[in-house]
Amino acid sequence: MSYIIHKNILTPNIIQHLKNLLKDLDFFIGKDMDETAEKIFNKDFKFQGMLRITTNQNNVTDKNLYDRLNDIAFIVTEIVCKKSNINLKRIQRFMWNFYKQGEEGTFHIDNPDENFYTIVYSLNTSDGYLEINNQKIYDIEDEAKIFKSNILHKGVGPTKDNFRLNLNIILEANNEAKS
Repeated sequence: MSYIIHKNILTPNIIQHLKNLLKDLDFFIGKDMDETAEKIFNKDFKFQGMLRITTNQNNVTDKNLYDRLNDIAFIVTEIVCKKSNINLKRIQRFMWNFYKQGEEGTFHIDNPDENFYTIVYSLNTSDGYLEINNQKIYDIEDEAKIFKSNILHKGVGPTKDNFRLNLNIILEANNEAKS
């Protein structure tokens, strides 16, 4: 399995509600990402927006908003795990990614352990994409891409569309994913 795609995760109304929640957030690189960010991000471009929800939020002004985003991320996780027949052991993190035109990450792995999976859930259709094994997997709204977290991959922002918005989930599973 290189990757699996699942469609129809949330309803259009929930997706729009989620976009409305996210549109006014100040995206930043999470404090626990400082060292990793130096390796992941292409410094020739402005940094990608990343909002790590599940770690300590010292500067959070609206804790309720973060709890609501975590709840929606948990629902996406549950639905994708059910569609993939994954027996969820634990969630490592939720992270909201916002890429503007021309932004690009560098190749990285999310977790070296064989029991971990990454889910990239697309909140909009754009010409931005996830690259795995020299293959570009373009973003389509309401699609979830799932792959082993130890696979080398990178995110690439759009060239024509204004932005690329994704929920990135890393989880530990008790079993192998199935399509």
